[in-house]
This record gives sequence, structure tokens and C-alpha cells, in this order.
Amino acid sequence: MFKFVADNVGGAGTKRKLTPGPCESCKRRHKRCPHADQHERRSTSPRSLPADAPREKSVATSSRPQLDVDTTKPPTSTNFSEVSTDAQPRPSALGPISRSSNAHVRFVASLSPESAFIINKPHQAGSDSISRHGVGLWLGQDEEVTQEAASVANDQTFLNVPRQVLDGLSSQTLLLSILRPALRRECLAVIPPERELGLLSDLFYTKIDPTFPLLQDEPWEKHGDIETVTLKQCICLVASSDPAMRPHLRLPHHDGVLLQLEFRARIAAAVKQTLDLGFIADKIVLLQVCTLMSMYTDDQDFGVLSTHYCAQAIHYEQTLGFHCGWPDDKAGGERSRRIFWCVWVLDRLNAATNGRPTVIHRNDADKKVMDSINDQSPSFKLLIHIAQLLEHTISLYRPSELVRKKNPDTFEELIEMASAQNLSSSLLASLELFYLPAVILQDRSSENQSSSELQGFYATRIMAIASGEGISSLIYWPILPYAVTVAASVAYRSLRRSATAYSRRRAFTLFQDTCKILDDLGKTFLSARAMARLARDTMQGAARIRRDSLKPSNLAHSSAAEAVADEGTQDSRDASQMLQSGQVSRPPLPPLGAAPAVSADLYDQFGMGSFNEYTGDAEIFGNLDPGFDIGRADAIFSANLDLSIPYFAEDWPVSGLYTGDVG
Repeated sequence: MFKFVADNVGGAGTKRKLTPGPCESCKRRHKRCPHADQHERRSTSPRSLPADAPREKSVATSSRPQLDVDTTKPPTSTNFSEVSTDAQPRPSALGPISRSSNAHVRFVASLSPESAFIINKPHQAGSDSISRHGVGLWLGQDEEVTQEAASVANDQTFLNVPRQVLDGLSSQTLLLSILRPALRRECLAVIPPERELGLLSDLFYTKIDPTFPLLQDEPWEKHGDIETVTLKQCICLVASSDPAMRPHLRLPHHDGVLLQLEFRARIAAAVKQTLDLGFIADKIVLLQVCTLMSMYTDDQDFGVLSTHYCAQAIHYEQTLGFHCGWPDDKAGGERSRRIFWCVWVLDRLNAATNGRPTVIHRNDADKKVMDSINDQSPSFKLLIHIAQLLEHTISLYRPSELVRKKNPDTFEELIEMASAQNLSSSLLASLELFYLPAVILQDRSSENQSSSELQGFYATRIMAIASGEGISSLIYWPILPYAVTVAASVAYRSLRRSATAYSRRRAFTLFQDTCKILDDLGKTFLSARAMARLARDTMQGAARIRRDSLKPSNLAHSSAAEAVADEGTQDSRDASQMLQSGQVSRPPLPPLGAAPAVSADLYDQFGMGSFNEYTGDAEIFGNLDPGFDIGRADAIFSANLDLSIPYFAEDWPVSGLYTGDVG
């Protein structure tokens, strides 16, 4: 009689793994059963094995590997035969995770079905995780803090690849999960040296923070490493636009000083990678980072990335419920209202510069929040008042709403309303560059009409500020190139549509000045470089036609000048004889129509005299090379004066005559 004994007790003596059968539930549904594998792993885990059971270093018997990566050195290779299936965090390696106060607060509106379940859910006695509002409630995500803290800790110490990733059931690929710690270290490394970082930070808090106090009184000590580094990267991204910082734009692993566009592109790429991979969990920090990233307008799509991050910032603002205020029994009310107004101003600025509709509306905000303007600093209050004027200007371009135009307040009146009389001249000049385009756009005119006198006056005022000696003290943010671009568009329309030579000469002078300023700003802002190149190409095309049309007249003028010169010689001889004979008379006048000789070199560039003989589009812009798309230039310059048209709506830098590299 034979007795059969299993040879796989404790995992010893097994030549081949015996797959357990499915459970009854999975057998009825004809689905693959993962429950048996989970039961087997629990029964064979190191905690459940007896003391005398052998523990193998290799996990060849496991069908679902997991990875344990040491973040102290970058991963060089991956051996999936040595992957642990039950990697658990080492308690000694997990330090305390620093977080901002009220970092995980979420606002749930009363219209959402979730609010009914939250209200009716039983809560522990004395729990203050819920704060109610008239239109919703704030939910403190206390239960998610532990889970997210463990997730962040896993990124800092080791990588735990879940079964869903290995089975392809997760939205995150296995390769990305493996590279996640290395990508995190790469993002943390893109930061200027300590000295350069201090200079950029000082400039940011000196010039930008008083007007746009997004990071005022920021609790740096409560942030983790990735939050702190990302906010500092955003500070560098905005402050590096100033020409005074050009000698200090350095990054690790790069020799020498970087160009402004290159420096900002590398910083923006690191911040974008941090956001895309979800390294930051604090929603307030995410809001601040997206707000500052929206000021980066140097992408090849000309404002698409800026609009994307503006929408993200508004999304986080509405998620946190800043438009409804802040729970009365929690600290941070003043900070939440200040951040709300920063996002509100950004929404209006994005609508003007990129031709997008506004997202935050006055009727959706709490009255206490809207009345908190008086609690802000004078410079920030003045910025909000100008944004309110811009909001009325935007309403004039809505297709389905008839809004009566009203006389705008003067800039001095806005200064008095904001009690900003004691601000520095450079700060007031920077804010006036935000005020002037809003007033120009209020005076809306047809595309077939010339710019109005009021628009020309304000455009001249923009150039007086942007080309003065104090331009180095202005704030270098997207408002500066936008204001000059609007002035260039006003000059271009007058140049194309004016009926008098005097108006065309004046418009040409203004257009030429704006092109020079845009050329200088092109070292910092890619959009300014593209607009300057477009204007230059347009004028060169017109100058070529003008130069060709003047060749016959130049020959006629030269012949007439020679005849006049011969007459003058004969007249001088006659006058000499008359003096000798004692007869004195007035010298003869030159014949009518005579003109001095004109050199062709004077018409190598488009001169102001080119506009004396033509009206409107006649010959100057009407006889351009058929290969030059003058309609494209008209559309782009007109878009700057129409808020209902998206800014740079077409891929115009690579179309038509404009083929230069704007990167």
C-alpha cells in the first residue's frame, strides 16, 4: 500500500509551481482569480513563515514582482528577478512629512450630491473637519492626509510598484513608476546657485511682490522640499525677465551664463515636469505655482501654455473655495482673499492678452470677498481697480451682451481711489502700462477705419513710458510687451487706413518706435520678438515696392536738377555782368516743379516721405509681392485691438513671408 505525500510543503522540493484553482465567485463569472494568489502571499510572507522555514533571497516563485529602489543613487539597471513582492516602508526611514496648514481643504458646493452624503454621514464628537457656508461646505480631508503622506514618503525613500501597475490596470506605466524617483531628483536639481538665487529672490520681492502679492508672508517652514524648490523655481522664472538679472542666470551642470530665453525654458520645463508627475500634493502650492507659470508666455504656441496654467490656477481656486471666503474658525482668511484677488486679476489679464473668456464672475463670489479690496495694500489695490476697468472693456466685446460704454476713470483718479499717491514712480509707470491698453481697447473701431485720435494719444503715452530713461526700473512681466504690442497695432491701423499724409507720417514714426522697443524686448519675451519680426517684414515688403516705383521718377528728378544747375550758372554770370554795369536786381527764383537730386540710397529704408503721395492702401500696400500675405499681417495686428479674437490664433510664425527662427 502506497501513501502519497505532498512535496511542496513550505516551498521545499518544488520543481514547478502549482497554480491554485479559482475561488467559487470567479469560477462562476469565468474571470481570472487574483484572490488565491493574495491568500498564498499572505500565507508565505516572512511574517507568517515559521522560524525554521528557509527564506530565499530570490523570488523566482513569485509571478508579480515589485521593485525596491534606493533613492540615494540613481537607478542604473533593473533586474526583475530580484524584485520584492511585499516591500513595506521602513519606519526608521520615514521622517515627519511637513505640510502647510489647511493644505487639504476642499470646497463642496451645495448643488453637488456629495454634499448631502457628507452632511448626513455620522462624524465623531468634537470633529471640526467640516465648515459650512451658505452655498456649500469645506471638507477637511483628514483621512487622506495619512494616505498622501505615505505616498510622498514612498517617493522619497523607495518605490512600491503595485500589482495594478504590473498588470497594466493602472494609468501610470511601469517604466514611469520606476523612473519616478530619478525624475523627482532631476526636478529638484534645476535651481540656481545660492548667490544667484538670492539675487533673483530679492528682485522678485522688491519689484513684483508689492504689486502682485501671491507669495507674501509665505510659510516656507511648513513646506516640504519639493514644494519649496518649485516655488523658488517659479520666483526665478518671473524675476529672470528683468535685464538686470542677465549676468546672474546660471544653473548647475551648465557652464557660463545662460540667455534669458534658455534659462526660463529650462526652469519652466522642470516646473512642468513636477506638475505633470504629481509630486506636489498641497493644493494651495499648486494654485500658486500654476499662477506664476501662467506668466511664462515664451512657448512656441504663444500663450497656449499660459492659458492652460491660468485655467489650472482657477480650478484650484474654485476647488479650495476661495471665492466663497474661508471658514471663520480657521486661520488664513486674509491670505485666501489675497490669493483670490491675484487669480481674479490673472483671469482678466489672460482674457485680454490671449482673447479668452473670463472664468471667474462677480456673481459667483461672496460679498465679503468682493468687499475685501480695501484690505489690500495700495499697489495691489490699484492693480485690482485697473483690472476692474479691463473687465468692463472685456464686456464690450461679448457678442450676446449689449453693454453701454462709460467714460473710464483717469489714471490719477484710480490712484486716489487706491490711496496710492506715495508709490514710487517706477511702480506707477508699470501700472499705467496696464491701464493704457484697457482704455485703448474701450474705444472700439471698425477694421476699415483708422485708429481714433484718443487711441493714438494713449499709444504715444505707452511709448513715452516704455522708451524713457526709466525703462530699466519697470516691472518686466507680460503686461510690458502686451502694452507695446497694442501701441504698435494702433500705429499700424493708422498707417494702413489714414486718408491724410500728415496722419500717415505720424503713424509711421510711432510704428517705427514700437518696432525698436519690441526688438529690445525680444531678448526677453518671445512674443515681442515675433511681433517685431512681423512688423519688419511688412515694412520691408512695402519699402521694396516703393523703391521700385521711384526709379523712373529719380531719373527725371536728376535731369531736372542738372537743368536747374545749368540755369543757375548762367544766372550767376548775368548777375555778375549786371553788378559790373551798376544794375542791381533780385536774383531769379527757380522754376516751379524743380527739385533737388534725390539719392536712391535714401529709399533703402521706408522713409516718411513715402506717404506724401498716396491715400489709404493705394500702391503702398496694394502692390506688394503676391507671395507676401498682407492679409495675415492685418489679421494679427487687428487681433491685438479686438478682445473677441484669440491672440495668435494661427500658426503664423511659420507661414507666409515670416520664416525666421523666433526661438
